[in-house]
Amino acid sequence: MTSLRSLCATALFGGMAALASSAQAQTDDSGFYATVYAQASRLGSTTFDEIGTARFGTGLKADFDTGLGLGGDFGYLYGNGWAAEVEWNWRRHDLSSLRRSGTAVAGVTEGDFASNIIFVNGLRRFTLASTRIVPYVGVGLGWVQEIDFDLNSATLERAWSDQGEFGVQLMGGAEFPLGDAWRLTTDLRLLRVGEVELSAEEGVTGRLADPEYNPLSVQVGLRRRF
Repeated sequence: MTSLRSLCATALFGGMAALASSAQAQTDDSGFYATVYAQASRLGSTTFDEIGTARFGTGLKADFDTGLGLGGDFGYLYGNGWAAEVEWNWRRHDLSSLRRSGTAVAGVTEGDFASNIIFVNGLRRFTLASTRIVPYVGVGLGWVQEIDFDLNSATLERAWSDQGEFGVQLMGGAEFPLGDAWRLTTDLRLLRVGEVELSAEEGVTGRLADPEYNPLSVQVGLRRRF
């Protein structure tokens, strides 16, 4: 998964750099905007240890299905190719398997790895003379309001969580006009929170040591300019 992220990042931002070289003098309108969006999110497998009363042990490996993300942002276009925004993002990745030494861990029938994050993003937009489509790249700093890992059985809900961590996201995509005020946006986002230490929250005591949370997402949104 790490190599996939590196390949996507190289292709994405290399392509945007090429677009930037052909961009004309910025004539982007200034003003506020708001966006709502949905994501398909991919979270790679992660290894970690469970230390506590669940007694799952060490050397655990979790794999996840394709996840769902929802969110929105409120931003300002400066009229010179730059924009800044505040974004809220929620994601959930359902557990597909939990194994230790290649064997499924007994007592886990379902689970998920989810997050709720607030970002401050900076965007560079490229107004091209040949089209009304506006490519953009950006970077964001995120504050993790909550990150939560659930490992449940048929009769018991177990949850571990943390908050106050920070993450960084890179993004690149394009904005497509739908009229004077409305825009369709689509982009690729690479989020890195890294290893997290999750304390027991429900149905168990102890902690989960160092699962990684570095999702990759494809996003489609609807934007309204004001």
